[in-house]
Amino acid sequence: MKVKSVIMLAAIAFAIIPMVIFTALNAYFISQSSSDAFHSEVMSEAENVMSALDIIVNNAKNNLEAVGNVESILMAARRADETDPASALASDFLDQFVNESPMVVAARLVNSMGTVVAGTSAGEKFASFEAYKTTPEETLVFDAITGDSQQNSTMFIHKKVNNCYLVISYNINGSNSIISRVTGNAKFLNGKGTVLIVDSNGNWSAGNGFNRDIANETSDMVWSTLRGLNGNVSEIVEYTASDGTYYYAAISNAGGSSGLYAVARCTESNVVNSTLATLVVATVIIAILAVVAGIIASNVLTRPLSKIEDTLEYIRNGDHEARIGNVATNEYGQLSRAFNNVIDEIVVSEDRYKNISEMSDNIIFEWNFKTNEVIFSNNFNKKFSYRAQSDHFGDSFLLKAKLHPDDVDRYRHDLDQLEKGVAFTGNEYRIKNIYGDFIWVLMRTEALKDKDGKAIKIVGVMVDIDRAKKSEEQLTEKASFDALTELYNRETIENQINNEISLAEVRKSEMAVLFVDVDDFKHFNDNYSHAVGDEVLKFVAKTIKSEVENNIGFAGRYGGDEFIVMVRNSETNNPAKIAERIIAKLGNGFDAQEADVHLSVSVSIGIAVIKDDYNTRVEYLIGKADDAMYSVKKSGKSNYAFIRQ
Repeated sequence: MKVKSVIMLAAIAFAIIPMVIFTALNAYFISQSSSDAFHSEVMSEAENVMSALDIIVNNAKNNLEAVGNVESILMAARRADETDPASALASDFLDQFVNESPMVVAARLVNSMGTVVAGTSAGEKFASFEAYKTTPEETLVFDAITGDSQQNSTMFIHKKVNNCYLVISYNINGSNSIISRVTGNAKFLNGKGTVLIVDSNGNWSAGNGFNRDIANETSDMVWSTLRGLNGNVSEIVEYTASDGTYYYAAISNAGGSSGLYAVARCTESNVVNSTLATLVVATVIIAILAVVAGIIASNVLTRPLSKIEDTLEYIRNGDHEARIGNVATNEYGQLSRAFNNVIDEIVVSEDRYKNISEMSDNIIFEWNFKTNEVIFSNNFNKKFSYRAQSDHFGDSFLLKAKLHPDDVDRYRHDLDQLEKGVAFTGNEYRIKNIYGDFIWVLMRTEALKDKDGKAIKIVGVMVDIDRAKKSEEQLTEKASFDALTELYNRETIENQINNEISLAEVRKSEMAVLFVDVDDFKHFNDNYSHAVGDEVLKFVAKTIKSEVENNIGFAGRYGGDEFIVMVRNSETNNPAKIAERIIAKLGNGFDAQEADVHLSVSVSIGIAVIKDDYNTRVEYLIGKADDAMYSVKKSGKSNYAFIRQ
C-alpha cells in the first residue's frame, strides 16, 4: 500500500476511534474505583520516566564506549603515565569532549595508582579513587563517594580501558541537569505526584543534587522491592508515612545492574474521587489522545524520512559509520537501501580524497579491489614512461614496474601483502624512470575499509627520495674513517646524521642516536698498557658496528672512548634492545692479546629519539644523547637512558 494512502486512512480512522474509545472508557470509569485509576496513573508515570531514563543510560554508555575506543585514549590508557606525550593528546580530546557535551562536567583517565593520566585534573590524584573502582562498570551512579552530596552533585559512569579507568561525570544539579530534565517534566495527578531517580547503590535524586539511602526517604520495603525487580518491569509498593499512605510505582532498567530506577509517588488523598470529575478528565484525555494519535501516526509513517535526515546529520558531524538500520520492504525500504549505498560510496570517496589532499605533491595511485582497477594521478607521466593498456591491475604499473634486480623479490612480497589489505608503511625501492635510470622511490599506502572492516580500496603515494638516498650513498663513499676503529670519524658522523634526519622526515619515521661512552677507560691504559686500551676500543667498535648492520643504521667514533650509533626506523628497530645487546656483548668481554688476559668492558649509553621534530640540529640531538649518557654515569654506569624529542 502506498504511504500516502496509509496516511489518508489513518486520518479517517483517528476521527472515528476517539468516539469509540470514549464510549468504552465511560463504562470503564463508572465501573472502576478511583483507587484503580490512581494506581494506574502512578504506574504509568513511573514507566514514562523509565523510558526517559533508558535514553540517559544508553547515551551515557554510548559516550563511554565511543570515548574509550578513541586511539589517543587507548594509547594513553595503555601507557598509564601522565607524563607520556600520549596523555597530552588524550587530555585534548577529553577536554574537547567535555566542552561539546553540555551535560558532561568532567572526563578523566585514571591509572591504577589513582593519578589522573588525562582529562579533567590531569596529573593530580583522583579523590577516593579506590572507592570509585569498586562501583560496577558501565553503571550510572550518583557521586556519593567523595563527600557532601550538595557539594558533589554529579553522576558518573566508568569502565576499565587497558591499564586505566575512564570516568565520565554528568551534571545533576539545577534545571539543566540530566536528572532535572526528567523529574521536572514528570508532573502528574495535578502536580501532586513526585518522581525520584534511584541508582543501584540506593542513592536518590529529585532533580537538584542527590541524597543518600532511599530507604531513609521511603522504607526498607521500597528499596528491597527495587532491587528485586528483574528487567523492565514495574510494581506498586504501599507503605505508611507520617503524612499518610503513599503508593509507589517502581520500574528498573535491567534490574538496576547497568542503569537507574524510577520511583513515582503520590498520596491517594490527592485523587479526585468524583465519578463526574473522572468522566470530565477522561473526555479531555480522549480528545488529546485523538490529536496525539494522529500526530504519532504521521510521525511513525514518515519516520524513515526522519531517519535519513538524522543519519545525514550524524555523517555531517563526522560519524562516517552511520547508516539507516532496520530497512523495511516498502518504498521507504528501497529508498533507505539506495541511500545507504550512496553514503558508502560518498564516504569512501571522501576518505580517498582526504588522503590525496595530504599527499598531493607526489604521485597518487588507487587500487580498487571491487573492480581490480589501478589508477595513477596525472603527474605519473612526468616521472615514468610506462603506459598501461587498461586500468586493470594486470596491466598496471604496480605489476609492470621495472625494478632494480636487488629489490624485485622484496617488492613482489610487499605487493602480495598489499593485495591482502596490508598497507605499506614506508617501503623503498629502486624503479627505472622515464630517462632509463633507477631512482629511489618511497611508497606509502592506506587501506580504505567498508562498514564490516573489509578492505575495499588502497590509496597510496609514491615519493621521489632519490636525491636524499644518493646523498647518503655519496656521504658513505666520501666518508673519512677513524684509523684505529675503522668506523666513521666525527665529521662524517655529523654529516650522515643530518642526511638521516631528512630521510626520516620523508619516511615519516622515527630515528634514534645512541651516545656510547666506555666506563673507566683510563683503567685499561693505566693497569695494562695503551696497546690494550686500543684493543678495548677496537672491541667496542666491532661490537656496536655488528648491531647496526643490514641497513639498520651506522656507527662511528666520536672521539677518545666515545662512540655514536644511529638507528633508522626506531619505532620498529627498538634502540633500547640494541643498547641492551651492546651492553651484554661487551660485558662478555674478549681476550686481550697484548696482556694475555680476558677483559670485560662496561659502557654507559644515552639515547635521543626524533619522532616529529625533523628541524632538530645534529649538534642538539647528539648533545641530548650525551646528557642521557651522563645521567647513566651518575646513577651507577653500565646501563642506558632515554631522552625523547
